[in-house]
Amino acid sequence: MTRQPQNKLKNNFAGFSLIEVAIAIVIIGLITSFTLKGRELIHTAKLRSVIEQINSIRIAVQAFTEKYGSLPGDLANANDMIGPSVENGRGDGVIASGDDAQRFWKHLEASDIIHLEISNGHPTSKIGGSYSISTNVAGYPGTWIILSGGTTDNKRFSGIISQEDAYFIDKNSDTGDPSTGDVITLKASDTAAIGQKYDIKNKNKDCIIMFKIF
Repeated sequence: MTRQPQNKLKNNFAGFSLIEVAIAIVIIGLITSFTLKGRELIHTAKLRSVIEQINSIRIAVQAFTEKYGSLPGDLANANDMIGPSVENGRGDGVIASGDDAQRFWKHLEASDIIHLEISNGHPTSKIGGSYSISTNVAGYPGTWIILSGGTTDNKRFSGIISQEDAYFIDKNSDTGDPSTGDVITLKASDTAAIGQKYDIKNKNKDCIIMFKIF
């Protein structure tokens, strides 16, 4: 029986191993690519769901206002108009405090105009965090829905969204400018404007985003 030279066996073995490694690298690369793409698609879908949630809330608030002649949370005779378990609002046209904001969502939910997933008194967002409401936040006139990581006093809000993600939401629902229009993005630390342009390379979740409904 003829035996192959030892060095030839080594070369054959080494060549076969390189092919195996190359195939494995390609497969791992494809799996990683598909995984990352899948995560990107899921994240994009969550950002779009924020736009859908806001649009649904806007429609519901308009329907509530037309039906009861008052903003949710501010309806002075909510106990009679909506139900005996519903707390009356002050009737002054202002939603400012944390209690005001929670009452806003309670009125809206109790009216059966819209169903909301409520946690700790506020509707939750698909991208995390929750929605609050204020008729005067950071000096911006109007009634605003605020998406943040949370708030204790409805004045200071923790960050929940990056400028990159805020830009996606803004450009797909408003002007794409962080400081103008019906979508405003602010620094959570001091509720100050981030400027005239989004830094889409900034992935830090240190901002809040606001949506005007009136």
